[in-house]
Amino acid sequence: MRILLIEDNEDDAYLIRETLAGRTAVAIDLEWVNRLGSGLTRLVHDSMDAVLLDLSLPDSQGLDTFDKVHAQNPEVPIVVMTGCDDEGTAIQAVQRGAQDYLVKKQLDGDRLVRALRYAIERHRAERRLRQSTEQLRALTGHLETVREKERTRIARELHDQLGQMLTGLKMDVSWLNKRLGNTKQADDLSPLLMKTQSMTALIDETLVALRRLIAELRPAVLDHLGLVAALEWQAEEFHRRTGLVCDFCGSVKQVTLDSAGTTAVFRIVQEALTNVMRHAKATRVTIRLEEEREVLRLAVEDDGRGITDTEAAGRSSFGILGLRERVALLGGRMTLHGRPGQGTTLAAHIPLTRIEDVA
Repeated sequence: MRILLIEDNEDDAYLIRETLAGRTAVAIDLEWVNRLGSGLTRLVHDSMDAVLLDLSLPDSQGLDTFDKVHAQNPEVPIVVMTGCDDEGTAIQAVQRGAQDYLVKKQLDGDRLVRALRYAIERHRAERRLRQSTEQLRALTGHLETVREKERTRIARELHDQLGQMLTGLKMDVSWLNKRLGNTKQADDLSPLLMKTQSMTALIDETLVALRRLIAELRPAVLDHLGLVAALEWQAEEFHRRTGLVCDFCGSVKQVTLDSAGTTAVFRIVQEALTNVMRHAKATRVTIRLEEEREVLRLAVEDDGRGITDTEAAGRSSFGILGLRERVALLGGRMTLHGRPGQGTTLAAHIPLTRIEDVA
């Protein structure tokens, strides 16, 4: 077990070395440096299992010392060991990523060894969990891509085959209707004429339903005119289907995104509107889209009942979980804030450069 000790006090360093000697079945190789700069260099060139860090050094003081070491190698667990017995500093250190916070005057050999062992094992567990989360997220992204491709394929098949078949059927029924109406026995064939007219109406209804289904699977406007036009269309479509007022406000005319990024952002808005329709009890929804410093800022606001903190946490809502995951896949962050009786605001900040990389 290789431990890097960054400590400027030579006597303290000696005591720590003696304290650790012979305390574990695994040999401890303690390497001591008395300056932060030297410690940072060691972290670059040598493989360490953990760092014992004093926050007060000649070339660095306080939590800045921890931040610099953590930034140099985030994969090495850090145990802070200092003479400063301050609970506030201890809490901040742990929040920033420290595995433990030890006060020198309260330290004994067993506690120090236990802290190091726990820090290493805890950090390994965190790394495994992080890797597992990244793998699951990558799988989710892959499945989302596959699903979107399948939607596009099905929409194209419906348009090219079923749409053409229905159009051809309508033409045949119209031809039959005209022929029946022009015969000498037209009066006798009136029931049949009414039937063909009913068939024509049914075919028209089927074509309308088919176009709606195709649009839900993959809106053509998304591919042909881009994200802004697609969101404008979605706002109008949402108003037509639900009766709720839906406004789109965008400060940009065109967002530079590839197909995958455009689709992901569009689906986020779709899912957000679905949640509004199902749960918000709103009368008005506003979609906002802005671009600032290579960050896409998206917001969906409603004037409904206002989501509660428990609901916003999304532990039991697959809709909210899906929204968070979609935003996370794009390297962004999402917030969901409700005001009782005044509505809910969903805000997502998505780095445009990351979207290009993910795609």
